[in-house]
Amino acid sequence: MVNSPFLNQTKTTQLQGRKPGESFHCYQITILIGEHTGIWQEVNPVSHALPTFITQLIIITSLTRLLLLLTKPLRQPRIVAEILAGALLGPSVMGRLKQHSQFLDAVFSIPSFMALETMGNIGLIYFLFLIGLEMDMTTINRVGKKPLAIASAGTIFPFLIGVASYYLLLPNLRDDFQLGSIVWGTSLTITSLPVTAQILAELKLLSTDVGKTTMSAALVNTITSWVLVTIMMAIGSDSHKAPWALLSTLGFVLLCVFVIRPITIWTIRRTQKGGSYSEETICIILTAVLGCGLATDLLGTSSMVGAFLFGIVIPNGLLGPRFLEVLKGFVEDLLMPIFFTVSGMRTNLEAVAGGCSWYHVAGVVVLACLGKVVSTVVVSLVYGMRITDGVALGVLMNTKGILALIALNVGRDRGMLEDKAFTVMFISIMVMTMATQPLLSILYKPKTQFLPNKHRAIQRLKPDAELRILACIHEPHSVPAIIRLLEASNPSRRYPIAVFALRLIQLTGHTTALLIIHAPTKSASDQESTNSNNQIHEAFERFEKEHGGVSVQPLTAVSPYGTMHEDICSIAEDKRVTLIILPYHKRQTIHNKMEEVNHAYKDVNNNVLANSPCSVGILVDRGFTGGDDGGAQHIAMLFIGGADDREALCYARRMAAGNPNVTLTVVRFVQRTSGVVELKLSDLINDEEDDEEIHKKKMTESRADESFISEFRVRTMGDKSIVYLEKAVSNGAETIEILRAMGQGGGYDLFVVGRGTGKSSSSSLVTAGIDEWSECRELGTIGDLLVTAEFSSTVSVLVVRQYGGGRGGGGDGVITMNKPPSSLQL
Repeated sequence: MVNSPFLNQTKTTQLQGRKPGESFHCYQITILIGEHTGIWQEVNPVSHALPTFITQLIIITSLTRLLLLLTKPLRQPRIVAEILAGALLGPSVMGRLKQHSQFLDAVFSIPSFMALETMGNIGLIYFLFLIGLEMDMTTINRVGKKPLAIASAGTIFPFLIGVASYYLLLPNLRDDFQLGSIVWGTSLTITSLPVTAQILAELKLLSTDVGKTTMSAALVNTITSWVLVTIMMAIGSDSHKAPWALLSTLGFVLLCVFVIRPITIWTIRRTQKGGSYSEETICIILTAVLGCGLATDLLGTSSMVGAFLFGIVIPNGLLGPRFLEVLKGFVEDLLMPIFFTVSGMRTNLEAVAGGCSWYHVAGVVVLACLGKVVSTVVVSLVYGMRITDGVALGVLMNTKGILALIALNVGRDRGMLEDKAFTVMFISIMVMTMATQPLLSILYKPKTQFLPNKHRAIQRLKPDAELRILACIHEPHSVPAIIRLLEASNPSRRYPIAVFALRLIQLTGHTTALLIIHAPTKSASDQESTNSNNQIHEAFERFEKEHGGVSVQPLTAVSPYGTMHEDICSIAEDKRVTLIILPYHKRQTIHNKMEEVNHAYKDVNNNVLANSPCSVGILVDRGFTGGDDGGAQHIAMLFIGGADDREALCYARRMAAGNPNVTLTVVRFVQRTSGVVELKLSDLINDEEDDEEIHKKKMTESRADESFISEFRVRTMGDKSIVYLEKAVSNGAETIEILRAMGQGGGYDLFVVGRGTGKSSSSSLVTAGIDEWSECRELGTIGDLLVTAEFSSTVSVLVVRQYGGGRGGGGDGVITMNKPPSSLQL
């Protein structure tokens, strides 16, 4: 056993300087070295530091994950579950259980608290570094006067209310706790940007005026709050030397901007190879976080300030996503629950239980909420906003987060707060954060006044109507193929196209969830950033400039994969989109095989297919760059039958209509009977097991196909860029042979097919036996066949599903034509 002389010395110093009435726990930490313990030896494992810490970590992590599952149906932000876990492990609950359990008393003993607190602070340092990385300080320049005024009012008045309520609610205070008013005021001014973003994302308010104003105001408030917290830390260390601490910290900020930032950028770019970094670079970054934290701690503020500053000075998007993903998972899921546990272990509800302390909690909550709500409403009315919007803004600005807890913990550690004041404010912060989303859902229900959008399918559009397309992008490598498809869609003044380029980003941890409408840049100097978002936006802006009749609006949506389809469908509804273009979840390799990029993309596609308010197209990119003859594109449309195939043919026809760069070949598969090609309704309806209702649906669908094809042939009879062919087949095997021959020797750049998974027409005969081994239902039978390994073709594929109103399952049902055949718009 090794005893720590440093701890003994510290203990002695504390006892010599203790004040009357104060008590101290004196203990020694023992660390086992070079000795093996286990259940077979007569030694208690949890009496040593390492096994005790491991046991604590398992209990803390398990409880946090359990509470996350329990609070998820209540749609509470993650921080609520983490705070509750800490409170349960505090003296109010765990402390009572320890009196009846020797195991808990040994695991959560007072001597083990030091190691737990140290690891929690290390996790907090890296967590604040990650928050700094996610904050783009350049957006400060784009904050308008209204968010700036709201943030200013939401900072000044709550601070004054916090100071006043501290003296009003806690009058019997000793002189050494007078600085606690600054802690209370600082805690009440803070608005958590990440938690606010998560609440807005859950309520789908990010794209509203209230959501955008709130995010801008919260960003300004976050910067202001960090300044207040830094000042509070300096005063708490030594009020007489606080000016020197602040000046030296300001000097460190300048050092970070002008010295550390260039060195870090040079180091990362020098070792970057395809988005990955060397082990030395990763070690340097992780060590630099601790080094910056140590520097600000020595300067008299706190290590949290240095870690946050280092995260801010690193340019947004410079570090690879894989590095951030791994670090976030380790910090947020393993280390941060320890910090919340430490905060919870300091929260003793018994300190509030006596007298009228619960009234103090209610008083803080009411005064703090009223301060921000009233000040925000007044400023909102000055800028012409509705009072309901102002109330919603005020409620959202009351959202607290990690920074408020940091302020409380620092105030307690530095002797600025007593236990009762700490507990009252801790509970108040938790109540305000938990109440934000339920209150907002009750008080603020925005009216979604969408313009009528009856034309949700290309087939129902007028010939000269604007085609509104929502192009979804997960990764930059899918952009060239999508732009090439848009170029092939015949953008011109006669056939105008409105493109909404939606960048989809996964919401992980504390990433700021935003739906940003990106205004077109005015000059090339505004596009100096090299991150993937700007690259995508620049590509679509070039597309807009190079083609007439095109308008492009770049958007960015950040949300979890599980609810990403809701954002896509909501935007499609809001923008009155006719067609959603989705990238396939696999991409082509150099060996002409398809490899999976991200399985979550497949789930997003299936969810969009099942819930979309318009038609949907899934693009399988297999080198879609056009031919060698001046960029001409040769497109083949494979028509088997059904609503989806009719929609696909309408889109293909629009591509070729007056477009000199596109040639279209329409291949219709029909059933061969007795060696002669015949199309009779009696041949299409030969299943004796089908009931009468299915018979009627099949007859209706077959008539619609016949009328559609007849009108198409009449209208395109004189168009030399369009070729119509019919292929007679008896079964699915013959269909496969024809498709294989077209892929290998047809010289096509793109296959356009309908998803058509229903058995509503001759498709059940033409594709007989094919759908039995179909792997990807999102592409349908023919689409899935064209991207299998048996087809060595490099022809790209566009699978189209027509909007079918209320049909579920993403288009497996049957559409009955409500209009006569003349409804075909070509």
